[in-house]
Amino acid sequence: MKKLIILLLAVWILNVHANAQDIPQSQVPSVILNAFQVKFPNATDVDWELKGDQYKVDFEIGTRDHDVWIDKSGNIKKHKEDISKKDLPQGIVNKIAKDFSSYKIDGTDKIEADGKVVYLVELDGTADDRKVTFTSTGDVQENIVD
Repeated sequence: MKKLIILLLAVWILNVHANAQDIPQSQVPSVILNAFQVKFPNATDVDWELKGDQYKVDFEIGTRDHDVWIDKSGNIKKHKEDISKKDLPQGIVNKIAKDFSSYKIDGTDKIEADGKVVYLVELDGTADDRKVTFTSTGDVQENIVD
């Protein structure tokens, strides 16, 4: 049994590294690097990964963490930004107060993809934790027990 667990762990580790590779900025194609630098000129603490056919870049602007996925043509496909709970739209605040009043907000992200903006809110509860995706008006798109 112990050997099986070690084998499964080794396979998982290899799979994770095969699907996402950290790469130095010098290996990022110029079209991708230029698209990133034009959109985020104040980025600091920049780390690049190659995930499948997209480049993922983790960085900070001020005190906020960001993740951006860029395709090989230099198009930004997705942008995730950590935000504070005070920056949540009022519709989401109202929905949490009404339908998730027994939960505490643990983390909040603003996600832009395909021209749409959603907010991912991590909620901690006594019975369970949840990851809830909201539209800006407070409609729940996804509610996952974490």
